[in-house]
Formats: sequence, C-alpha cells, structure tokens
Amino acid sequence: MKSALTLAALVQLLLLFLSPLALARVEYDSSSLLLKNSDQVTQMLSAKIKKAQSLQSKQEDNEDGEIQAEPEAIENLKDAMRIALSRPDQDGARSNLYSRVRRELVDLNSLDQVLAELTEESLNELRNQDGPRRTATYVVLLENLMAEIKPELAENSSYKKILERVRDAKISIGDKAKVQSLLRSMSVPVSPSATAEKMLKSLPTAKAPAKKK
Repeated sequence: MKSALTLAALVQLLLLFLSPLALARVEYDSSSLLLKNSDQVTQMLSAKIKKAQSLQSKQEDNEDGEIQAEPEAIENLKDAMRIALSRPDQDGARSNLYSRVRRELVDLNSLDQVLAELTEESLNELRNQDGPRRTATYVVLLENLMAEIKPELAENSSYKKILERVRDAKISIGDKAKVQSLLRSMSVPVSPSATAEKMLKSLPTAKAPAKKK
C-alpha cells in the first residue's frame, strides 16, 4: 500500500515538472495563434529574428568569404518559421509573416533546409498524432508551407521533393483532430498527402524531344 502511494506521489511530481515543457509548445498551437492578431504574431517573430541576428553577428565568414550560418541562429529562425506557418490564414497575413522569416533564411542560404526539416517534423507528428490540437496544428503548418512554395515548385527541385515526401507519407487525419479543426475554422481538414498529390499532378509535364526527320 505504501509503495502504491509512493508511486502515485512520484507520478504527480513528474507531471508537475513536465507541465512547463508542455506549456512551451503553446506558441506553436494553431488555435492559440489564431487568437492573436497579425501584429502580435509579428512581434513574436521579430523577437526570434532579433535573437538570430544577434547570434549570427558573432559568426565569422569562412576563408572564401562566405557566410557561415550559426546553428543556434538557424534554430531561432526555424522557431519563427514554425510560428508563421502554424497560424491559420484567416486574415490573409500568412504571406507577410512568412516573407519576414524567409528573407533571413535566404540570406543564410538555409531556407530550403529549414522547410525540409519542418516538413519532416510535421510528418513525424502526423504519423504519431499525439493529441488533436498538435495534429491540427501540424496539418495547418504543412498546408501553409505547401501553399507558400507552390509558386516556385516548377523551378525548385527541393520543393518538389518536399511535396513528394508529403504525398508518399499518406497521412490520414483522426476524427478528434477533424473536430478540432472544424471548431476552429468551420471546415473539415483535407489530408496534406492528398493536397500534395493534387499539386504535383498540376505541374506541367516535360515535353518530349521532337523526333528528327
């Protein structure tokens, strides 16, 4: 009996100590981000961009004079990109938020890398579906990411590979996550894999070389 009580007490203590870790994810939750206006989200991004710039300013160029991206600076920019893409685009602010972070990553030659990493992060989460709020958030993130890279899809092979990864993951969305999305946006979410497949099919096919007469 005593051991059982001790075990219960230990579980409560673990939950107490682990709760801040769970709270640390709130800023990436699409429902929470939707409650913030674009100015508030811009402030969140600006804080992370400013920190990244401060870290990057201490990094020296390599022998060829090229910019060496500071890993911690990239992580802060990836955080900022995660926020920008996790917010449902009900007010049309997504592209502006995305562009702010995109500029910083382009300057560090790290945009494609970060987008690929966020794609893998999203796919891993959607395979596990660890709670409807997180699942709904990563669905939003992937849908927004694919919408932003769509204009450059035909010219950028890295972006085409991102869509192929999403398509081949064959993601299905659980009922609880669908309800979460329905309550938030009054629309039933479509599988990101289905969206990726549709986008890939819309790409122009390469013309076969003309036969010599």
